[in-house]
Parts: sequence; structure tokens; C-alpha cells
Amino acid sequence: MKNNKLKGFLQKLLRPRNHPWIHALTYSGFSLLFVYLMHHLPVNQLFIDPFSEAIKSHDIMDVAFSKFRDKRKVSFDSRIVIINSGITDRAKLAKTIDILNSRKAAAIGIDLILDTLYNTKEDTILQESIRKTNNIVFGYIFYEKNGSHTSIKALGSNDFFIQDKTEAYVNLGSNDGFSVRAFEPVHHVGGSENFSFGLQLSALYDTTVLPFIHKRHIEKEWINFKRVQPGYSSMAYPINHDGVVHYNMIHIDQLLNDTLQYDSTYFANKIVLIGFCGETEQALSMKDRYFTPLNEEYTGRSIPDMHGVTIHANIISMILDRDFICEVSHFRIYLYSFLLYLFNYFVYRRMERHNFFRSMPFIRLIQILEFFILLMICVLLLLSFSIKLGFVFIVTTVILSYELFELYEHKFKPYVQGKVDAFLN
Repeated sequence: MKNNKLKGFLQKLLRPRNHPWIHALTYSGFSLLFVYLMHHLPVNQLFIDPFSEAIKSHDIMDVAFSKFRDKRKVSFDSRIVIINSGITDRAKLAKTIDILNSRKAAAIGIDLILDTLYNTKEDTILQESIRKTNNIVFGYIFYEKNGSHTSIKALGSNDFFIQDKTEAYVNLGSNDGFSVRAFEPVHHVGGSENFSFGLQLSALYDTTVLPFIHKRHIEKEWINFKRVQPGYSSMAYPINHDGVVHYNMIHIDQLLNDTLQYDSTYFANKIVLIGFCGETEQALSMKDRYFTPLNEEYTGRSIPDMHGVTIHANIISMILDRDFICEVSHFRIYLYSFLLYLFNYFVYRRMERHNFFRSMPFIRLIQILEFFILLMICVLLLLSFSIKLGFVFIVTTVILSYELFELYEHKFKPYVQGKVDAFLN
């Protein structure tokens, strides 16, 4: 009896006037599954996923931050001071640490690797300066074994210098031509927590940071880049086109040659980052320099726009301001993609009845229009609400929607229709 009632209900549901919706839902589900597999199958991506390969070096962050974010309206962050170490001189570094100690800096971050011990007087002087400093954090680099979650400290400062001082990893990803867009706040190894450089320094400055990060429990945080590299690397290759100042940056020689210029208020209760930003103020150096979404040449670029220490400054600013980017879940992205397929099915179906409008140029025009509408929506969400939508997946949906419609109409629709008719009869 129950089976008869269920069959009767389904027959009413599947009556001819509802067939377009049946095919629309089937097409949308089929297309979503196809694109999902295309993105996730471990096969040659160049063969089955050319679109992802073509745009994998780009992200919606690149467009939003480089072209639509007005950097002149971003506030100056007075909580952070960057000191360009230039070519590391250990005697100068020791004097700098002593000055920062005497000027009551809240936290000192050393984005330099002191891995070699020369057994010189300068080494001893630097060791003594570090020993007297409690609020100092040293950076180190780790790598992960292939096929293992075990991370190994690959490069760090010599124990002679750091002794029992705090260390934090400075990993920002490989400088392989792709932008640095995210970082790992906490890295778990063998049940222990290892903190990133930016998080560790932020926690020294603000004790509420760690509980907040633990509560968020996000493995990978997108960096909400707002502040550009201070100054110019050279007149030929500017890395700050607007000339805006978001952080105080001084060269270590400036500080040591005119210490009195930087009174006690300049460093007091501030996070001071010491790292390499070029041999001199005008030198063009690619050392420890990365592409970021703030790079104004986000396509065909060749000059990295930001040194690692400035990236860490952006991370610290983001953490202290609680200005994090929220990523839309995969489930919601798949849902939006499904709805987009559903919408496009009825658009293309209507075009079936008007052969003039089925011309390929007209179809591509519709897809281009959808692309730009979605692009603007994604940019608006990111800039206004710090919400990041999976743009690559959505774009692939738009690009393939018509081809998958044609495939469904000519190959799958007759089969689906046959099954529906057989059930009704």
C-alpha cells in the first residue's frame, strides 16, 4: 500500500510539465560532479583541467587587493617598527638589541638566521646582548618529510646565540613565482604546538591573541594584506607606487649613526622587526623577497614586491586587529555552483528555441557577462566583508556550463527521459 502511494506521488511529481525541472536538476548534478572530479582526480591536470592550470598562479585576492584596494586609505600601523638589517653585522645587531632593550620595546623579532659561529669577539658581544633580552623571538625554517607529517627544523640560529630564547617558524612558502597568500598560525608536531613568527610576536604584545587563535582553530589563515612595502627598492623598480607609508622602516645604520633621533617613545611598547630589506635603501635585492596580492602587476609580473619581514608585519597587523579573512565552505561553493548550473540550464534551453541567439559569440558573451558579475561579487565580498569565495571553482563552472549542457542534451538526456517515461508507464 505504501509503495503504491509512493509510486503515485512520484508519478505526479514526474508528470510531463515537470520534465524541464527534472532535466535541469539532473544536468546540474551531473555537471557539478564532473567539475568536482576534474579538480580532485590525481591525474594529469593539463589534460583534463586546463582552466585551473591556466589560473592557478592567480587568485581573487590578487585582483581585489592590487586593483581595487585603495592603499592610500589604509591606516598607518604605529605598533610595528621595521629595521632593515642590511648585510648582517653582528656588532651592529648587538648594539641595536641593546638600544631596543633600553627603549622598552614590547617585543623584538629577529627575522635573520644566525646559523654560523665565527668564534669572534662580535659573536660574544651579540650573545650577551641576546642573553639580557627576554622579549626576543628568533625565526627558523622547517620542512616536512615527504609522506609524513613530521616537520624538521631545517635552518635556525646557532644555540650559542639563542640558548633558551623563544623560536618561531618564518615559513612563507616557496618563492617560486606564486604569491604568498596564506600562513599557518600553529603547526602541530608530535602533539606539541609550534607558533609562527607573526603569532608569537603578537602574543607577546597582546596576551589575548593565543586564546583567540585557538578558538578560531583554522589550520591555514589567508593573509589580509593591506600595507605595502615601505619605500622604494630602486628608482627603476618601484615596489610602492603610491609612496604611502604604512610602517616605520629605518636602516640599522640610520639608527646607530643617529640614535638620539629615535627617542624612547619611538620604540616603547612596540613590536620591532629586524630583517633584511636590501643591502642599502636604494639597492635592488631579490633576497627574501616575495610576490604578494598587493603586487600591482598581478599578471605577467617579474619583480617580487615585498620582503619577508614586511609580510610578517602584515600578519601581525591582521592578528592584532582581528581582521581575518573568512573562507566560504566547500559545501556552500558546491551549492552556489549547482544553482549557477541550474540557472544556466534554463538560459541555454530558452536559447534552443531561438537559433539566432545560439550562435557561439552570443553564448560566450553571456559567459563573459556572468564572469564579470561573479568577479565583482567576489571582490565586494572580500574587500567589504573579508569573505573569500572559491573563485576558481565558480569560474570553471561558468566556462564549462555550455559544453556540459550540450553533452547532457545529446548524450544523457535521451537516457534520462527514457527512464522517466518507463517509470510513468
